[in-house]
Amino acid sequence: MIGSNFMQGWITFVGALAIIALILTAFGIMLGIVKPADLLKYVGAILGVVVALMVLPGVLLSAWSGMALWRQIALIAIGVGAFRWMRPRRHSGNKKRE
Repeated sequence: MIGSNFMQGWITFVGALAIIALILTAFGIMLGIVKPADLLKYVGAILGVVVALMVLPGVLLSAWSGMALWRQIALIAIGVGAFRWMRPRRHSGNKKRE
């Protein structure tokens, strides 16, 4: 039930973003910012991103629910470790004074 509500909300959100992107592209054409020859490329890119954003959560949700608990814990530990490793480190004040 919760997954279905999440997916409906996600699809609504992505659809709204797609409509906003298409409206901005139309304004770009009207103002002369976007060339009419490039229109098909921009619309194709917008639709490609929308399709990817609609399919990705479903694939990740089904893969996550199909995993064993110990694999989920291991994946979370790897993610936390990578996050900690990528964060900038603070230097201690042990420098020699001159």
